[in-house]
Amino acid sequence: MIGIEVRKLISFGKGSYIVSMPKTWIAKNNLKKGDLISVSDEGSGLTLSVNQHQDQKTHSKEIDIDAKGKNLEFLRSEIVSSYLNGYDAINILFENNSKDVPKIKNIMRNLSGLEIMEQTSTRIVAKNLININEISIKNLIRRMDIITKSMMEDCILCINDVCNYDSIAHRDIDVNRLYFLGYKVIKNAIKNPSIAKALEIEPWHLHCDSFALLRLEKIADRQKRIARYLCNASLDSAFLGELHKIHTDISLAFNEVMKSYYNQDKQIAFQIDVSNKDRTASCDKFLEDYTNAHAISKTKGGNSNLVAVAKIVENLKATTAEIRNIARMVLCYE
Repeated sequence: MIGIEVRKLISFGKGSYIVSMPKTWIAKNNLKKGDLISVSDEGSGLTLSVNQHQDQKTHSKEIDIDAKGKNLEFLRSEIVSSYLNGYDAINILFENNSKDVPKIKNIMRNLSGLEIMEQTSTRIVAKNLININEISIKNLIRRMDIITKSMMEDCILCINDVCNYDSIAHRDIDVNRLYFLGYKVIKNAIKNPSIAKALEIEPWHLHCDSFALLRLEKIADRQKRIARYLCNASLDSAFLGELHKIHTDISLAFNEVMKSYYNQDKQIAFQIDVSNKDRTASCDKFLEDYTNAHAISKTKGGNSNLVAVAKIVENLKATTAEIRNIARMVLCYE
């Protein structure tokens, strides 16, 4: 909850006025007498922020995480949370020569800018080496977009039995790394308006970029799952052809919605939003046709294929829903 303080305006000389500053804000930003404050005139309001050229002492944030007796997934959440919360150093403490050390190191390697600087038999020290105030969110989104498009293209190749699932899975990890980095940048900009100003990003656009990052991460994750189920399924040529068409249509919609996002083109976004029902209906019809054609199959392999197809369709529908969500966000631009 934002606290609002009322302060009295004091006349100072013939043409100036002064107002006292909250001591807590001064302390939080490490300011002292004589330091410069940036003042931005916004009509009915003034925004005060620490001057970007002001030399300030930066305090390193450090956290110790005790890994002893903890589930690896729980530990992963702790490490990622510490990374997103801006800790400059993360120290992992564990039992002597723990067998989980390689997995812990792998978690850290999947977080952009977090580098392992020291390792002993009971401790890993990782430090953040990236200045997130210099990261371009738009560039992160474009990189995620390019990687996700390539994953979609390779998913279509999987339908034609030319699948490299490991490559797709590795690219999903790259998208995750970019997502976490982008989330960290946006959180920092929201907490510190002067950083958002330096990046020339308005609050609403920060929200939109955060939304786009999440949608791209989810779309990439869906492609990984589709590829995995395709690798485990054995489908008839006729159904493979129909699946190829459905996925290609969804891929084209993704290309168009990202174009609308970059250009803030509401007309394209509107078409994507309206046509989403058709893409969803195609997915439903495909699953219905496949189920009817293989309903008499009682074999274990037949049931396995049916489950795989249902999972593929589920992820295709989720992909087109995320594409629609991006389109609806574009429609909210003013």
